[in-house]
Amino acid sequence: MDDNVILHGLWQRCMQGGTAANSRQEARVLYARGITLEETLQFLFHAQPAEGDFLSWIAARTRPLPAEALLPHEDVLTDADLQFWKEHGYLVLRNAVPYTQCLAAQAAIWEFLDASPDDPASWYKTHPGKRGLMLQFSDHPALAANRHNARIRRAYQQLYGKQAIYASVDKASFNPPETDTYNFIGSPLHWDTSLQQPIPFKLQGMLYLSDCPAGHGAFHCVPGFQHQAGDWLASVPPGQGPREWAIEHLRPVPVEGQAGDFIIWHQALPHCASANHGPFPRMVQYLTYLPEDGEDQAIWI
Repeated sequence: MDDNVILHGLWQRCMQGGTAANSRQEARVLYARGITLEETLQFLFHAQPAEGDFLSWIAARTRPLPAEALLPHEDVLTDADLQFWKEHGYLVLRNAVPYTQCLAAQAAIWEFLDASPDDPASWYKTHPGKRGLMLQFSDHPALAANRHNARIRRAYQQLYGKQAIYASVDKASFNPPETDTYNFIGSPLHWDTSLQQPIPFKLQGMLYLSDCPAGHGAFHCVPGFQHQAGDWLASVPPGQGPREWAIEHLRPVPVEGQAGDFIIWHQALPHCASANHGPFPRMVQYLTYLPEDGEDQAIWI
């Protein structure tokens, strides 16, 4: 479908008080311009613009793709990488992003939060852009440089076995250390997809912007769960919600990494962040590539 038709449909539905019925297509069109669906919906519902004004807003917000995003595909994963992936359902790309780019992204986050690495009190200040550990922050050149990293895109393409994929425009995350007055506020073990079987083959990913040993707020997941999801769901006792049951009965493991390491995981793996017992905030950038022909389960369970 033509991009202009998709944008017209999005504007028309919102002006009629509806929702984004074709959110996957709309997200793809917006992501290609460096815009999130969330901020677009906020603009439409709050500003109630004429269609011409909406398209002008889109044009003003559009960010050109860097040259690295247009490089042709080549395989970057080894046979050992692929065997590990097949067994565990996740993979770590070591040194996927240069350390200098991680420092640039860190600096952008500090500026966004009006905080400083040298002032621990500033790590805990309230901020309108904080949503738990997540930051409403995605539009910055330093984040875009990481988002369009060729090695990350090529790894996604190799795992999907498809060239036609597109990058999401996801948020950054800021997880400061626990203190006597601050407790971890992240989500417990969870999935970001419906558990209706079969769970479609889609991938998720995140970039460590700072070094992250196991106890410093590391990403956790349940390795290999993509092979047992159906049997496990069938074993959940009647009357028990599988998502709540998972928190009590599944045991995730930490995935350590250094700044520049990128984690890709199968969306069937339950996963979570964890409390930070280190000396410094854990910073990450989320980045998912999705297949252009991807589908989701219609029923959410």
